[in-house]
Amino acid sequence: MEAKIVEEIKRNKAFLIASHINPEGDAIGSALALAISLKNIGKEVTVFNQDPIPRNLQFLPMSAEIIHEIDGSLSFDAAFVLDCGGLDRVGKEIEKIRKIRKIINIDHHITNSRFGDIRLVDSQSSSTAELIYAVLKDIPIEVTYEIALNIYTAILTDTGAFCNPNTTERAFHIASEMVRIGVNPSNVAEKIYQEMPVSRLKLLGLVLNTLEILGNGRIASVVATLSMLKKTGATPELTEDIVTYPRSILGVKVAVLFREVSKNYYKVSFRSNKDVDVADIAREFSGGGHPNASGGNVGGSLLEVKGKVFEAISRRLV
Repeated sequence: MEAKIVEEIKRNKAFLIASHINPEGDAIGSALALAISLKNIGKEVTVFNQDPIPRNLQFLPMSAEIIHEIDGSLSFDAAFVLDCGGLDRVGKEIEKIRKIRKIINIDHHITNSRFGDIRLVDSQSSSTAELIYAVLKDIPIEVTYEIALNIYTAILTDTGAFCNPNTTERAFHIASEMVRIGVNPSNVAEKIYQEMPVSRLKLLGLVLNTLEILGNGRIASVVATLSMLKKTGATPELTEDIVTYPRSILGVKVAVLFREVSKNYYKVSFRSNKDVDVADIAREFSGGGHPNASGGNVGGSLLEVKGKVFEAISRRLV
């Protein structure tokens, strides 16, 4: 499949690169690594993401060039859709993207719907960036420092700083190669994990106060409400990875973060140990992801949403 992607790159000129709503390190890093690579060989590239780029990823080369709306007058030969389990994950501009002549789906989510004309989907890969790296090697394209920084950041964040079960020998090998090219792991870690605004810590305190333990100590949950965001001045992106705190509790198998998106509508983030496939749970709630890190969306009051989610988790813990 990589050969077909290489062929499309070589014979076409103008490309759109899109990744999923509420982007994180792999979505942005993969898109920018591919964009810089294509630009370096003379291609015309536009990078789209519906939502703002998280503050801790704005140091990445070319991040300031990402657009949030697609100009209908633009014409593309092909669209790369990266790190998306389904085409709908690109968000509000889906119809414009759907009309592009060729859609290339590159992803590593086990829940991928196999959309698109050309697909490179491998759930055994640590990240979408790992697959982008493979494509670049096949073209071949020289991996510059700017490309390396994006790839390293994508792998670092999607493996949970090399702590999650998707951390593989190949992930370490590629990360090592990026360091050889010039990436400084300490500098990247500082940007990603150690430059949080005060509002994040204030929000964290409020969220952790909602901690609930149930299922004989095997399920833990926390809640982030709109009022908490308003009170602390935090943005929704600052809830990212708060779910890892309840997951770290001794004996907990599944952790959940309920984030209020609007009245009676919640984004639900799941984290688990290796014994529970939360991607399977997320499918019940119009979501997906990885076996140990997934998400979905649920309508209803908080009490109703909790009831639905806890019931789905409990069925997997019997």
